[in-house]
Amino acid sequence: MTQEIRISVLSIDEGDDTIQFQIEASNGISSTSQVFYGYTDNFKEFATGLLSFPKTITDNVKYELGESGERWAYYILLEAFCYESNGHSAIHIIIDNNGKRPYTNKSEFFITTVPASLNKFGQILNAWNPRTEKEITWTAE
Repeated sequence: MTQEIRISVLSIDEGDDTIQFQIEASNGISSTSQVFYGYTDNFKEFATGLLSFPKTITDNVKYELGESGERWAYYILLEAFCYESNGHSAIHIIIDNNGKRPYTNKSEFFITTVPASLNKFGQILNAWNPRTEKEITWTAE
């Protein structure tokens, strides 16, 4: 049962440096994907938070883009948190294309893991330059 998150670069607009990304996530039972737009440093704050996760047992680190509802084209949430006092952790994933019926695509699930694996995810994201490396994959341990 592979639990992973893959982020790919689909295109780069050289005029304004906008990057078209695709995120794919799976917990081995459920999977989802979403195309979205951002910049080279899109994941830096999330990566920095994951590098030192968890600071306390109640720590959580979020990557959030857009919001549910008609104002946005999509909503993406990746939220790392501890669910047990021994540090067992998970990433809460919500991806919603905010489409109207019958084009709605909304997924919500969790990838369970350990803090060291989330720290590794932070390392991968922190070192990633989407302009030179077109894809990264993190596999939960």
